[in-house]
Amino acid sequence: MSIVQRVKAIADEQTKDTVYSLYDVEYVKEGSEFFLRIYFDKDGGLTLDDCVLLSEKLAEELDKEDFISDKYYLEVSSPGIERELRNLEEVIDSIGKHVYIKTYEKVDNQKEFYGDILDVEDKEITIEYKDKARVKKSIISYEKIAKIRLAVKF
Repeated sequence: MSIVQRVKAIADEQTKDTVYSLYDVEYVKEGSEFFLRIYFDKDGGLTLDDCVLLSEKLAEELDKEDFISDKYYLEVSSPGIERELRNLEEVIDSIGKHVYIKTYEKVDNQKEFYGDILDVEDKEITIEYKDKARVKKSIISYEKIAKIRLAVKF
């Protein structure tokens, strides 16, 4: 089992039956230093106090199990308000939310969309967006999406 897989298992166990959900784990080397980054989320978003609580719980468990031989920095945070939607399930869970979509090829004569997800059916995403002053809808196949993330609506 890799370091990331083991940390995911520990984080899942530590947050079982809580309001927190594990979003992702990264173990990376930047320069000469290693970073273990663990991202959590909860309804309404994470607070600084949440991050401190989760960091303390995880640090205690990671120290107890002591399976990472390198010295590393532990970072616990939220994936952020403009987090990437990594799979179709996350896209479905984001129906009604504002997103940014970049496609591999043009859809309705454009490759970038800022709009609201109206529906997802059979891997087809219906998005409503403004093009100048007009409101438009497009249907985008999930396979044509290069990147999709939540976006802040201005």
